[in-house]
Amino acid sequence: MTLSLAATAFSLAVAYALRCWAFPYGRCIWCRGDGIRGGTYCRRCDGSGRRVRLGRRLHDTIRAEYRRGTK
Repeated sequence: MTLSLAATAFSLAVAYALRCWAFPYGRCIWCRGDGIRGGTYCRRCDGSGRRVRLGRRLHDTIRAEYRRGTK
């Protein structure tokens, strides 16, 4: 049972990582992808309706730290 749970968690993590790689932007949760919230442009996404996914942000942060540390 724990092996199947671990395999499922691993496969979900790999699927999410692939999705972050292929599609780094997700829909803004504040304006629901419209870009407009309350009659003005959404401040969270700057009116584009798209935001960087959490997994992609984490990947970029780790990559930047690695590159900064190896110089």
